[in-house]
Amino acid sequence: MFQRRPGGPWIASWYAPTPNGKGRARKERSTGVRGKSDAERIMRSWVERAALESEGLVAPEGGTELDRHAAATIESHLEAFRASKLSEGRTERHVAETVTMISDCAAACGWTALGDLSPDELERFISRKRAPVRQQGEDLLRAWTPRTAHKYVTALRTFARWCVADGRFASDPLARVKKPSPTRQRARRMLSVEEWRCLKAETERGPIHMGMDGQSRRLLYEVAIFTGLRSGELRSLTRSCLMLDGDRPFVLLDGKHTKNGKAARQYIRRDLAAELHRHMAQAMPGAPVFDMPRRERVATMLRADLDAAREAWVHEAGIDPGEQAKRVGSDFLRAVDHDGRILDFHSLRHTCGAWAAIGGASPKAIQTLMRHSSIVLTLDTYGHLLPDEAAETVDRMPGQETVPMRLTGTLGAPAVDYATAVHFGASQGAVMQRDKNENGLGVVPRPILKRGGRDSNPQHPDRQSGTLTN
Repeated sequence: MFQRRPGGPWIASWYAPTPNGKGRARKERSTGVRGKSDAERIMRSWVERAALESEGLVAPEGGTELDRHAAATIESHLEAFRASKLSEGRTERHVAETVTMISDCAAACGWTALGDLSPDELERFISRKRAPVRQQGEDLLRAWTPRTAHKYVTALRTFARWCVADGRFASDPLARVKKPSPTRQRARRMLSVEEWRCLKAETERGPIHMGMDGQSRRLLYEVAIFTGLRSGELRSLTRSCLMLDGDRPFVLLDGKHTKNGKAARQYIRRDLAAELHRHMAQAMPGAPVFDMPRRERVATMLRADLDAAREAWVHEAGIDPGEQAKRVGSDFLRAVDHDGRILDFHSLRHTCGAWAAIGGASPKAIQTLMRHSSIVLTLDTYGHLLPDEAAETVDRMPGQETVPMRLTGTLGAPAVDYATAVHFGASQGAVMQRDKNENGLGVVPRPILKRGGRDSNPQHPDRQSGTLTN
């Protein structure tokens, strides 16, 4: 106990255990009183509390580090979460979407502080979103698909696990929340070759739409079909990505623009390389190959060209009412066919894999072309289009000839094949011995024994064969 100036408040100084329990640290604090006895009583209470805190019997004054994290707002933790994920190499778009999903879910569940996270509230929120609800002014019932619910639960679970790893949570409060199975909700179909011919011709002579002329749109669709590149990958292409001068022209993709984060080399046909060369003849190295519209408008642009091509195809029927009715009722160039399968921009990538399968490419070649992570994904997507080689495989299997043999050495006895002889208990050695006798070697066959059987009266080989010894 000491005073910094005469008549001032008493200052308490003592040693207290460190938070890790491996030593002691000196603490100094003003008691705020001028009477020494009162100051001593205050200091004793502080020392006693420090001892209880070191033993874990009471919570530290002001709360633990976990308590302070739990009381902080979720938004303050999301700032650190965003910086951490960006430093790991995640894309800005992916991190922004994840943070947005976490913020929307927190607002819907009524969470403000980190300690408010509750698995019960999250499960109720997901259940409400998956229940079909009729929107105001709409006749359709709308609800979250399992894929959307899976994305939201994944985002929340990722955030909770990061908080545990960063020391903001002692344990994951959302560990028991199950992710819905992200079943494929959108069935896509491929373009047939005849559909592509009509779409190609009509698009090329079409007007400017969404900032792209008809020829540029046709070239965009053709590159998408014959390379399998995704919309974002096509958007990232620049003049320097096109290697068109060699015997094997290809498109080079940077890893930061691909789905799996790996650089890719996609080979293209020579005629398509020549068109791209003419298209980018006057462009600078950093100029984009395609001036594409916004991400959510690309499918709308393709569907408009599909509708124009279908209308032109139906108009070709002329005045023949039967042919015109047939074309109007068909699925040719429809954006959505009668089975509910759709044609969007990603369907052009699906067309690439489907045409490769129809052309007889092996599953491994299709996997390489489509850059799938596993052959299972390739077979699940295009397995029904691969050539059926089951009949040819059966025909190439080695055949089995029937060898005529006799059960005894008696001449003129009916011939019996090897399978029948074995069925009646003859061993392979006995059958071979009978065959030797039939060839005129003058040896009487030994008795036929069943496989694994024993002779009840064994004899010397010479006596058993009926011959005389010298």
